Amino acid sequence: MDESVYYGVFRCSASTVGVSGYGRSFSMLQPEQVDRILIVRLAPLGETVLTTPVIRALRQHYRDAYIAYMVAPTREDLVSANPHLNEVLTYQASIPRLIHQLVQRKFQMAIVLQPTFRLVFHTFLARIPFRVGFETNTGGKKLLSLAVPNNTAQHETQRYLDVVRAMGIDGTDDEPEVFIDRVSSAWVSNFLENQRLNDNKPIIGLNPGAATVYRRWHAANFAVLGDRLHEVYRAQIIITTGPREGELAAQVAEQMTCSPVIVKQATPMQLGALLQRCNLYISNDTGPMHLSTAVKTPTVALFGASNLIQWAPPWGRHAVVARKACEFMKTLSSKEWDDHPERARENLEAITPDMVMRTVEELTW
Repeated sequence: MDESVYYGVFRCSASTVGVSGYGRSFSMLQPEQVDRILIVRLAPLGETVLTTPVIRALRQHYRDAYIAYMVAPTREDLVSANPHLNEVLTYQASIPRLIHQLVQRKFQMAIVLQPTFRLVFHTFLARIPFRVGFETNTGGKKLLSLAVPNNTAQHETQRYLDVVRAMGIDGTDDEPEVFIDRVSSAWVSNFLENQRLNDNKPIIGLNPGAATVYRRWHAANFAVLGDRLHEVYRAQIIITTGPREGELAAQVAEQMTCSPVIVKQATPMQLGALLQRCNLYISNDTGPMHLSTAVKTPTVALFGASNLIQWAPPWGRHAVVARKACEFMKTLSSKEWDDHPERARENLEAITPDMVMRTVEELTW
């Protein structure tokens, strides 16, 4: 086996550097005294999914509280069926409307899960008395009742859980979860029936897209892999696409011997329902990969231009394939990778369909 490539599950440490002792600041605030809580995180698909352990931890601690989550527009679908939430709010472009919306709900605590001073300021204007969050990029600890160091040298779920741990809340369960509503479950059953896919044969999803081109494993590799999976496991192959990735999916399908099904224009909730019905999902490092882990589908993640410590799924049913020799994958942030696209391409070119197949064979699914 090639020692230059990670196989199996990538393990990262559950570091909680910098938060010990913060819980004492909230010792005077008992759970029964807080009954209206707002969570704020305006994020893309993947990051929104990775905040869900915070929702669960808050509900376990504040069992009778009214908990609302404010998300970015189009992301409400991801948490709309979460039973730990009482309400999902969408961020308003009109600040007066936003503040009015928050004031009406009389929140007692705001938990801001991103280091953005503007959002902390909004919760201050909304007269929310307890404001908890990361030290912000421009304001530091200003306007925060409890400021938590923004420690990115750990997995993203651990970083978010630092905030609730600083309040003295247990944050040991870090696996994300996305709940699927009945409408989307019915949609996927109808979709699979129309495509003549059934549960008698494995359904394997492939996701060749990513936000940036240099994070994409080559389309030809996905095509070879899809055919191999079909041949070895008699698998039914589905190719998932983002809003602007239809052409990429077609490129993969055109190079395949078997006939895959291409999924277009699914909502995040519909995509989650579909991934939940898959037996296995193989994806570049991108939002749908995180969604797949959150619906508990065994997932193989292909990494070439991301920080493995921060973004690789560390939970037991998933696996990561990445170039072990590249130290950048333990140090560079997502934005810093923009300056190293050639290294990213080298990393992905080091991954072959044979390597991915060996990982699939070793993964229990």
